[in-house]
Amino acid sequence: MTNTAISKSFWRQQVNILFVLFFTSIFASLAFAQNYPSRTITIVMPYVAGGATDAGYRDLAKVMSQDLGQSIIIENKPGAGTILGAQYVARAKPDGYTLLASVVANMVTSPLLMQNPPYNPIKDFVPISMVSTNPLILVASKSSGITSLGDLIAKAKAKPGEIAIASYGHGTPSHLAIELLKTTAKIDVNHIPYNGSAAAMIDLRGGRVPLVMDILPSHVQTLANGDVIGLAIAQKKRSEIAPSVPTFQEAGLPGFEALTWMALSAPAGTPKEIITKINESVKRSSADPAYQSAMRNRGMPVTPSSPEEMDLMIRNETIKWEAVIRNAAIKKAD
Repeated sequence: MTNTAISKSFWRQQVNILFVLFFTSIFASLAFAQNYPSRTITIVMPYVAGGATDAGYRDLAKVMSQDLGQSIIIENKPGAGTILGAQYVARAKPDGYTLLASVVANMVTSPLLMQNPPYNPIKDFVPISMVSTNPLILVASKSSGITSLGDLIAKAKAKPGEIAIASYGHGTPSHLAIELLKTTAKIDVNHIPYNGSAAAMIDLRGGRVPLVMDILPSHVQTLANGDVIGLAIAQKKRSEIAPSVPTFQEAGLPGFEALTWMALSAPAGTPKEIITKINESVKRSSADPAYQSAMRNRGMPVTPSSPEEMDLMIRNETIKWEAVIRNAAIKKAD
């Protein structure tokens, strides 16, 4: 046999081996996905237990457990502005058994506010589905003398830098929404960061701060009780949960939108078949009447999506809030 024939035979063997390995890996992946899930799934929660977001994910986990026929547990890993839990999931095995409770903070704002974030939200995760989308809301105390967004803007322009608006923390979506308000309305207000919305609300009710930018679920009851005045809601249309509160657009700021949301992500490399299975389970679970009712009572509308829609949401939100952070000259953490 000539050297040329030997060479051709050798390379033919190598190609055959590669084909065998390629198709073996595909069949193994399909078999793995078909058997999924075969054990407990963990959703890593970046907040402490007991909050509205934590409760919302626990409701979803309960319904999905029944749908998938396996237990789904919530593991709380708070810390570093939601970064700690996301970092943990980014390093987890991409097998569909460790998922991330994805929120605006760990998928968009917190990484943008760091010089060297420990993960890339777009490259290190695979989107699964949105869970719930909620607008921020600007509320005023009864003692503030401010009864509308137009009233606030007029008073802020008359006294630049004097009117205070509280957020539930530096660098949080509520803080960034205040910065967006300053730019859009061309006003100068004093941002007061609190450690959580509960502390801000105590001072709002005590008359120590006149306004709070907060998430809508925190104010379903306070609005119903008449404890606060809802000035504007930061989404394109009025909320079914708080229909009496106008949107920022209706109140005079076209295009103003600031949302918080809940979603599910998996580590990058998770098989597409598994992502599809989980996505379909989220959608089926979202149609459950008891789950919808529980979420509605918390002020959290159920908004499942495709992975592609969630991916687009994250990319668009990243572009938007990156510009706000840059324009506001917010210093990034080392």
